[in-house]
Amino acid sequence: MTIQNKYATVDTPSKILVVEDNRELNRLMQKTLRREGFQTAGVFNGSDTIKWLANNNNAIIILDYQLPDMTGNELVQLLTKEKRDFLFIVITGHGDEKIAVEMMKKGAKDYVVKGPDFIDMLPHVIHRVINDLNLEKVLARAEQSLHEREADLSILYEISLAISQTIDMQELQNIILKTVTGLDMFNIEEKGGLFLIEDDRMDLVSYLAHDKSFLNLHKSIRVGDCLCGLAAKTGKVIVSQNCHQDKRHTISYPGMKPHGHIIIPLIARGHVIGVLYLYLPADFQIDESKLKLFDSMGVQIGIAIENAKLYEETKRVSLYDPLTGLANRRMMDIMLEKNFARSVRLDKPLSAIMLDIDYFKKYNDRLGHNAGDSLLVSLSAILLKETRKIDLVVRYGGEEFLVLLPDTEISKTKEVAERMRKKVEDSLGITISLGVATYNKNMKTEEDLVIQADKALYQAKLKGRNRVVMIALLN
Repeated sequence: MTIQNKYATVDTPSKILVVEDNRELNRLMQKTLRREGFQTAGVFNGSDTIKWLANNNNAIIILDYQLPDMTGNELVQLLTKEKRDFLFIVITGHGDEKIAVEMMKKGAKDYVVKGPDFIDMLPHVIHRVINDLNLEKVLARAEQSLHEREADLSILYEISLAISQTIDMQELQNIILKTVTGLDMFNIEEKGGLFLIEDDRMDLVSYLAHDKSFLNLHKSIRVGDCLCGLAAKTGKVIVSQNCHQDKRHTISYPGMKPHGHIIIPLIARGHVIGVLYLYLPADFQIDESKLKLFDSMGVQIGIAIENAKLYEETKRVSLYDPLTGLANRRMMDIMLEKNFARSVRLDKPLSAIMLDIDYFKKYNDRLGHNAGDSLLVSLSAILLKETRKIDLVVRYGGEEFLVLLPDTEISKTKEVAERMRKKVEDSLGITISLGVATYNKNMKTEEDLVIQADKALYQAKLKGRNRVVMIALLN
């Protein structure tokens, strides 16, 4: 059987045996591998593995280290004594990397750590094993291969240690660049960047040592453009030894000196989510076997970025109203506490506007809830436009909104509220009532400011709606 991977066409074992006692995981691993064109079989313990292999030769065995009747270590030792053409890829749990290294010393060719994306990583690992595999050469160079693998693991461990420091997206991007360009390998320069893919666009989200002319040329790069776009399109590591001689390097800029590139696609959940591009001296040489290291780096970094994206999305959902995109009550509590404490400490003004839509229930009853939702969205856009970046606009609940204005006296806040009232009436054909309050030293907690703004809103309703009332006017 031959399989074409991204680097070469090589002879491979005819079948892959999945040894995993969790039947659902076993089924999913086989399904994923069959989609890649592999023939598969599955067993659930060491004894059945031995029986299967008695009638099958020349197989790749994906082996869970923990089996019901024996350890993966015992099974490998038992089978390698027969010196038959079995190739092992070990599956371990988090924290068991030392076990995996020990298994590799005893004959395993690679390992995968169980995690959210480990099934998607299996084809990458198998292709990597296939690409590097000629049994006679591996046996002749066993010690050398082990040392190389340990060096690669050391590099991947160093990257893993660095990117595990944070889940914040911007900080993570900077750490990735600093760590990879600082690795003592391949003479990589402290220069490069990170693109993330959005539809067919590629956004340069982090970079090192670039001038304005470079940045301007790469603002609108798309998937397929130049070397980075090619890596994004194909999902393959791109090696370019000299930008001046490589026709694929289509974007040039004033003063561009000859240089080389390694472009690494970043993979998460089986998809390319971005690329990492690195600079090397022109006409550099690299061992083809090292390309598998860049594949691993791409998956490792891709997963870290995807996790950071999910964290940001979770945080956004937890702090912002899904309909209007405004801050929600939880976000309000955080920012109100912070700004109130600042006002107390520095004796700075802090004001609030509480407002709601007049006769909103009648509007909903007459036009329907979809129209009501659309009105809330339109109102939110006006409130955002009429406030500053340092202000916080909150969907307080239903048709009620709160605007927090740091460093703003009550008279200025009233002007802002009146401007909002007029803008809403002119633009949307509806009216709103608004209550204005500001911090004073008699307030004991931040809730007091919200309570006073709410009281002012209540007075605006009593006085006939469609008006602004300041708490200073209240007894």
